[in-house]
Amino acid sequence: MPYYQRIRDLREDKDLKQKDIANLLETSPNYYGDYENGKRDITFERAIKLSEFYNVSLDYIAGRTNDIRGIGYTTESKDNKYEKGLNQIIQVAENLKKIN
Repeated sequence: MPYYQRIRDLREDKDLKQKDIANLLETSPNYYGDYENGKRDITFERAIKLSEFYNVSLDYIAGRTNDIRGIGYTTESKDNKYEKGLNQIIQVAENLKKIN
């Protein structure tokens, strides 16, 4: 299935209007409509935004998989990941202090 059909289906599944997604992507409804109609290729940055918004993988949007989770899928927010990483760094630093 082409990506433009995927993004239309994802939007319709959420009962959103093209205008809503256009606002998310900071573009006009007509410009976004061109994405859904296959008249314009979506930029990588905007595909990432849609992937994060719908909580699906880029592979799913691109039509490379029918598994909505796809490769690299995560339900964990970016902020939570960064916080976990920071906590791990702090823990390593504290362990190093104990050794010295």
